[in-house]
Amino acid sequence: MEAPNELWEWLRLVNRRKALIIGCGVIAAAVMALMVAQATPLYKASSRIMLDTRTFKVLSTEAALSGVDTLNMGAIQSELEVIKSEFLVGRVVDKLGLATNPDFNGTKPPGFIDNALAPIRELWSSGIASLLAPPPPPQQSAPVRTGRTVEQADPQRQAAIGAVASGLSATLLGRTFVIIVTSESPDGTMSARIANAVAEAYLADQVDTKNEANRRATEWLEQRLAELRRNLQVAEEAVAAYRRDKGLAGSPEGAVSTQTLSDLNGRYTAARGRRIEREGRLVALSKASLNPSELANIPEVAANAGLSALRIQDVDLSRKSAELASLLGDNHPKLIQVRSELAAVRARFIVETQRITLAVRAELDAAVSEEEELKELVDKASVVSGTASQYEAEQKQLEREAQSNRALYESFLNRFKELREQQDIQRADARILSYASPSGTPSSPNYRSSLMAAFLVGCLLGVAGAVAAEKLDRVFRSASQIEEATGVAVLGMVPEVKGAASVRSNVVAHVLANTTSPAAEAMRAVFTAISLGSLDRPPRVIAITSSTPSEGKTTFVASLGGLLTKMNTSRRVLIVDLDLRQARMSVALGLNDRGGTIDEYLMGLKTLEECIRRHDISGVDYICARPNTPNAPEILESHAMKAALATFAERYDLVMLDGPPVMAVSDARIIARLADYTVFIVQWAKTPREVVKTALAALLNVTSHVGVVINRVNLSKHARYGYGDHGDYYSRYRGYYGSGGDQPASNASRPALKLASKK
Repeated sequence: MEAPNELWEWLRLVNRRKALIIGCGVIAAAVMALMVAQATPLYKASSRIMLDTRTFKVLSTEAALSGVDTLNMGAIQSELEVIKSEFLVGRVVDKLGLATNPDFNGTKPPGFIDNALAPIRELWSSGIASLLAPPPPPQQSAPVRTGRTVEQADPQRQAAIGAVASGLSATLLGRTFVIIVTSESPDGTMSARIANAVAEAYLADQVDTKNEANRRATEWLEQRLAELRRNLQVAEEAVAAYRRDKGLAGSPEGAVSTQTLSDLNGRYTAARGRRIEREGRLVALSKASLNPSELANIPEVAANAGLSALRIQDVDLSRKSAELASLLGDNHPKLIQVRSELAAVRARFIVETQRITLAVRAELDAAVSEEEELKELVDKASVVSGTASQYEAEQKQLEREAQSNRALYESFLNRFKELREQQDIQRADARILSYASPSGTPSSPNYRSSLMAAFLVGCLLGVAGAVAAEKLDRVFRSASQIEEATGVAVLGMVPEVKGAASVRSNVVAHVLANTTSPAAEAMRAVFTAISLGSLDRPPRVIAITSSTPSEGKTTFVASLGGLLTKMNTSRRVLIVDLDLRQARMSVALGLNDRGGTIDEYLMGLKTLEECIRRHDISGVDYICARPNTPNAPEILESHAMKAALATFAERYDLVMLDGPPVMAVSDARIIARLADYTVFIVQWAKTPREVVKTALAALLNVTSHVGVVINRVNLSKHARYGYGDHGDYYSRYRGYYGSGGDQPASNASRPALKLASKK
């Protein structure tokens, strides 16, 4: 099954709900137009500040007075926050006297919209907001920084700071170090003054900050230098006292002892290596003496010419002994002589290897003696140099400590001198590139963009409402929805007959009069789908039911039965009205005299010929029922009913049973069990999904041969959904059907549909 195109689904949804979407957009635009009409025009003005990336150092000062790190984006963003800070804005408010300006201090009379929304704000603040908000803290007057002092808050000043801050922005210009300071206010001239004042206040704040840092650093360095001077003096006195007490002033014994100990350690390590090497050779010779074949791998044996000659003789005699043993007996004189010679050669070989082993053992003894002597010398040298090394290490530790104190003291002293020289040459790390100028054109409100934005937001809300409406839609509108929800195949979709043919009897007459109309073609397609689904044994008895009344099942039965008979006069079709509660078949066929009823035939009150009537227009036979027939379930479950259906099936090619709704009474399930196939009618966009699923589940409990027909499809509305099912293609083939049909409609069927089976 091909996956649905999500883009097309969204476009169809918008098309179906376009009135809701556009209506929301128009309402939002109207509200925005009212708000814009009452809004106060605002004017923008911008000044530009460039962060100075050039190095300006009269002296080599370091981090204490360093400026803005322009290579660090975080530092630049921090400068933007400084520009918008309350402290800096407060300095601008004080400089320009904005605390007394009605446009900024909150004393300006409210507009029309503000007055209209005042009751809502009051209700919110006094009611809902007070319930949701946590209990307020104890009332305290908020301090405000002015310059370098702290004062109690002035309400008008705080309002002016908030008004200026709300209209103030600081942004970077692209990938440069240029900061654009923009101010927005009801007065264009005042906006320019505020932007320029903020830029100047930022530069002044940088200089003040550096001077303050310089002063604090100088005070701290003065205290630190006195402490470092005392520490240096104590460390140097400790070094001199230690040298004097230990007699180490200018003495080189420590270095000499250390050098001697290092040489002895080297010689001892070499002797130990020689001893280990000779031990390995001796062990190898001992193992090889047990296995003479491994003697060839010993270097001393391989390098000995005499042993090599003996090995050659051993090989030759061994080969000769083997040859003679294979030709002569063990007591043959030649074999005995060869074996004697071989034993003599091997004895000489063993004597030679023993001599080599004794030589290696002598070398090992010499190496062991050398190692022991050197170890004794190393131990003595270690004892001699231990004390001197300890004194030397302690002395070096004291000297390093003194040197560290001296370096730290000199570093702080140089820093202190540099800071003292820098006090009078501080400059800001930025400069003003351009000052703001007043603007004669308001920046906001922008009528066109505001209305467009409001319209788009309203349309988005309308789309959200449309999606919600689609999700809340609990009826079936397509074959795929029914098949996915119930697992039962849809046989076809029958278009709705509109206009003057809306009366039930007129619908049947209309279908029979227009046999090539979309509705007629759809009904024939339903019967074709049923027949093709059971080619081996086509159903002879078909029951038609629905979940609730007024879904058009009786009209469908009358129309389909009459249509099948009219289109094929040789086909014998019988319609039996088994809705023993309502009995509307006579109304559907437009009859005044219904004749004998089915219950009268089953009880033997009338014969079959007295009960069967023929429809004059189509030629279909029918048996009507009597409304409010008593004991309807017992009648339907009786043996007489089964025998009657067998008789009907023998006399007619097709028997159609018009049953009652499944959810109303239990009769429909009894009828479904008696029929070969059951057609379940679902009215398009009306029957709730839960009702359909419950009714189908009840039918599937008694029969597995069930198919669904979607009835009374509104083609004009269905076309907006574009489901790709039966009804989606009607309008494409409107010219294919004969004239005189109902409204432009669609083909109602797929050529072959699978019959539903219980899942």
